[in-house]
Amino acid sequence: MRIERQGDADRTGRCECGPRGEEAGGVTAADATDLPAVSVVIPAYNAGRYLERAVESALAQTGIGCLQVVIVDDCSTDATAKVIAECAARYPDQITALSNPQNMGPAGSRNRGIAAATGDWIAVLDADDALAPGRLARLIGVAEAEGVDVIADLLVFFDLAANAVEEAQPACSGAVQRLVIEDFLRPDAESGLDLGLLKPVFRRDLAQRRVWRYPDGVRHAEDLALYVSVLRKGVDFALLREAHYLFSTRVGARSGRFSPGSVTAVNYNSVADQTEALRDEMRQAGDISPGLAQVFEDRIVRLRRQNRIYGWTVLRKGEVRRLMSWLRADTRNRQDLFAVIGQKLRGRRGLPE
Repeated sequence: MRIERQGDADRTGRCECGPRGEEAGGVTAADATDLPAVSVVIPAYNAGRYLERAVESALAQTGIGCLQVVIVDDCSTDATAKVIAECAARYPDQITALSNPQNMGPAGSRNRGIAAATGDWIAVLDADDALAPGRLARLIGVAEAEGVDVIADLLVFFDLAANAVEEAQPACSGAVQRLVIEDFLRPDAESGLDLGLLKPVFRRDLAQRRVWRYPDGVRHAEDLALYVSVLRKGVDFALLREAHYLFSTRVGARSGRFSPGSVTAVNYNSVADQTEALRDEMRQAGDISPGLAQVFEDRIVRLRRQNRIYGWTVLRKGEVRRLMSWLRADTRNRQDLFAVIGQKLRGRRGLPE
């Protein structure tokens, strides 16, 4: 078991663990040297209830070489630290456990975990999500065949409150697509997804060259900022239109309940602000066309509306704790809520505008 404080992680060594013998899809220790080593980075904040599920889904991956799971405890106040210690005791050669000295948010925690990763490839996994069997081998195999440094797949919608896969799922054609910036700014035409939700697998070399680094201090839309950044630097980013990442939806369609694993404060106004800042930075750099600027603007408008929809949803469902958290997150949210209530009093039906 390795539990490390900030600054203690070995940033240069290669993974020394082997696959899990006969469990690893028939891969022997001798064969493992011919397969890519992979590190899975899991940031964890108050994730004690579901973290073990995420860890086990990573450790169960087959068809790859050495597997390292890096778990970063972001100053949790629940049983997260206990769960991490128990997992690390069971798998001492495969789990690297880090503990942040102060809360760093998902971006900072991912950066810490990535810095401690030793695999040829790195995957990111949220603590309330899970990997479908064979996901890593499938994605890496396609990435190497296509000659790309980053690859993602689509999402399997999962209702965590019901502990079941949703009935309605995004469309998956099986095609491989090279992504561009616009793809992350508008709903995907085929699946309807916001591709900013994707959780990619990428070559560790990108992190070593500091090409792949989440923006420190950004707690909303950090994924979008990173994906746009790597695309602007000319990195080939592919999407495999298959779904192998079990994504816990914010509100489950089966249960009708908010995900019990969602602990992040929601504020789509902040996400819109970050999107505006990114657009303005690209404009100042002369790196944006009128067409791309309009795509940015359309996304910002959608995010502002999504903020009002979220406020109305938590109010309607009687989610007092989530409502108060949302109101405290941004002074504009109170104005948004009053605007929505006004629409409803005037007889508007359906989702808020």
